[in-house]
Amino acid sequence: MMDSEEGQAIAATRIAECSEDGSTDLDLRRLQLSTVPGSLAQLTALERLNLGGNQLTVLPEWLGNLTALTELNVAGNQLSVLPESLRNLTALTVLNVASNQLTVLPESLRSLTALESLGLYGNRLTVLPEWLGNLTALTDLNVAGNQLTVLPESLRNLTALEALDLAGNQLTVLPESLRNLTALGWLDLYDNRLTVLPEWLGDLPALTGLNLDGNYLTALPESLRRLIDVD
Repeated sequence: MMDSEEGQAIAATRIAECSEDGSTDLDLRRLQLSTVPGSLAQLTALERLNLGGNQLTVLPEWLGNLTALTELNVAGNQLSVLPESLRNLTALTVLNVASNQLTVLPESLRSLTALESLGLYGNRLTVLPEWLGNLTALTDLNVAGNQLTVLPESLRNLTALEALDLAGNQLTVLPESLRNLTALGWLDLYDNRLTVLPEWLGDLPALTGLNLDGNYLTALPESLRRLIDVD
């Protein structure tokens, strides 16, 4: 198994190579890194950065200087907060902060209006902020495996959303706001606490996939029978 010292050496080599050849793609995943190498700050042309599966507890503020980034993956670390400087990464279309220890989302993320995919699964979120509805370019939102009991009304604004994963939370009802998600093709509600479903759910015009396993449903709206095999 790789140790931290070996991982740091590999990271340093990859960063140097990236600097020399002008690559815009840098993969530093699973290198047992506990800190982000400072030399990475010089790679201001970087477009895709993968820091997933390390041992990071904080991200440096200078990460916000890498304004060419379109994809950032920091999933599978030990992050409890995200730096405010992420607000500067306005070119980001993909942000994956899954499988960390986040309890809140910083206000800074509301600036990332180009985001198309946001991975928040496997954290410790109890609420989603209302400003999430400002990210109207989102087509894929994954908040599975958190501790959500309600959803913000502002989700009604995410009319480009095609996939929404809410599995493994503590939802008891679905808000009326979700009926605005007319582009939604996949909705995962696995392992929540739902006892009833709204009739309008089956009327979402693009919906072709729905996972309801692990809830407490005693009956389903007639409108859903086109999507689900009911015994």
